[in-house]
Amino acid sequence: MSLRVAFLIHVLLFVDEAESKKGVKCGGILSAPSGNISSPNFPGPYPHNIDCSWLIVVAEGSSILLTFNHFELEYHANCAYDYIKIYNGISEDEGNLLGTFCGDISPPQFTSSWNVMSIIFHSDRHVVYRGFSFGYRKDVCGGVLTGLSGVISSPGYPQEYSNNADCSWAIHVSNASVVTLVFLDFQLENNEGCNFDFVAMFDGPTVTHKHLGKYCGADKPPNAVTTSNQLLVVFKSDFNIGGRGFKAYYYSGECQQFLSAVSGNFTSPHFPNIYPNNINCHWSIILGAGYRIKLFFPVMDLENRNSLSDECDYDSVAVYDGDSEADALLGRWCGRDESPIIVSKGNKMLVVLNTDRNEAHRGFTASYLGVVPVNVSCTRSEFTILISQQSLPQMDRERIYLGNPTCTAQLTATAYKILAQFVNCGTASQKHRNITMLVNKLYIDFSDGKQQNVQEYKLQCDAQRKIAYVSIISEVERRLEEQAQQTHSDSNEESGYQEAEPHDLSDIVFISICVLAVILMVIAIVWLVLL
Repeated sequence: MSLRVAFLIHVLLFVDEAESKKGVKCGGILSAPSGNISSPNFPGPYPHNIDCSWLIVVAEGSSILLTFNHFELEYHANCAYDYIKIYNGISEDEGNLLGTFCGDISPPQFTSSWNVMSIIFHSDRHVVYRGFSFGYRKDVCGGVLTGLSGVISSPGYPQEYSNNADCSWAIHVSNASVVTLVFLDFQLENNEGCNFDFVAMFDGPTVTHKHLGKYCGADKPPNAVTTSNQLLVVFKSDFNIGGRGFKAYYYSGECQQFLSAVSGNFTSPHFPNIYPNNINCHWSIILGAGYRIKLFFPVMDLENRNSLSDECDYDSVAVYDGDSEADALLGRWCGRDESPIIVSKGNKMLVVLNTDRNEAHRGFTASYLGVVPVNVSCTRSEFTILISQQSLPQMDRERIYLGNPTCTAQLTATAYKILAQFVNCGTASQKHRNITMLVNKLYIDFSDGKQQNVQEYKLQCDAQRKIAYVSIISEVERRLEEQAQQTHSDSNEESGYQEAEPHDLSDIVFISICVLAVILMVIAIVWLVLL
């Protein structure tokens, strides 16, 4: 369903609801550029058992600034009794919810990210208070932004901005977060000192806080990162000479993560509850030189594909082979797509979640593994394994072993090294497409005192051609392998067939020697008889 159709249905529902109200004048559609709203009977006590809905719609391309003048509702820790809900768009989509409020602490100022905002008021059958009053106004320049992420731009962007503009954006995110601002486009009047047209940033809510920079001209400013949970962005232009202006987006810590551990997990915001609408979140994975990154999504539940284009045009997760969206795209997914396991070519990977203005879902869970650069070679009788010490700095050599903890790595001047005969360390033979492969597993133990973390690598050797292969085994793949083995075992039991366990090569060699000895003994006996 298109956004315009959904919005029209929502307006019709508002009209129908307003007509059905009896006895209490409550809710409605407001389209004036500014206005005031209060609870029924304000400043007297509001009625019991009331549900009010206000839909504010201003001119396309504008935003709405909401400011509370008085607020006094029944208190509950989870606002389960009387409450106000504020939505960045239509209220039917919980992904638009900016917050739920009760008690006597006024909600902060809110600025919508588009030209629609909804307010829902509910009271139960018990305690009542004086209620609330708030004002709104159409805001084409500046505002108060509180979402996990958002976009700001100069008036009229990408058309030339107006003269004598004076805009301020106050970005306020959760207390545990910082704010990062990234410029996508930038073109202002240029002059030395940036005294005519400029963008200035401050590490806090006012211009008295630390100055993060003042910029003009056509060069994009560097990324700005605050030390607190607030950022002030100021744009001013003089009486002549303009430009295309600028466009920038911001992230809070909840919507931006930098991951450097050798393995980890992350989720979309609020998972397993629905993610917010209109967000752009980044997860940057950066590991040591030589590493590659293996990523998989155990859960994927986003808005479905566009039925006309069959593309992920609405909400999507994209993965890039590097640290920016300019790098190669490894894939884009939406709906309940089963994404393949994704492996980077280098030591950096970027995951980006984009959502639009309507229809939110649960989101996703993601897990990644850093693939240690393991160099494996083989002959007809042994494996040679080399891992640079730079890849595993300060790791105890006994945490790296082949097959079992008795076959640990040795330290050379530059590397961890394992030289293992096939008859040792649990190496086994397996048939693969009529080729006998020598197979074992390499373990690298990253565990600390809090969490067990052992990476497992599958090693294979085609001894005839002296070619070795190595691949990391993720937890998901390990579970699938165990399930396949269990299914195979169950089917064998049902058919009355007991499959022989694969033999260690040392057992095979021992049996072969015994058979050879018996044959030689028989030959000797026959020779003696003939004599």
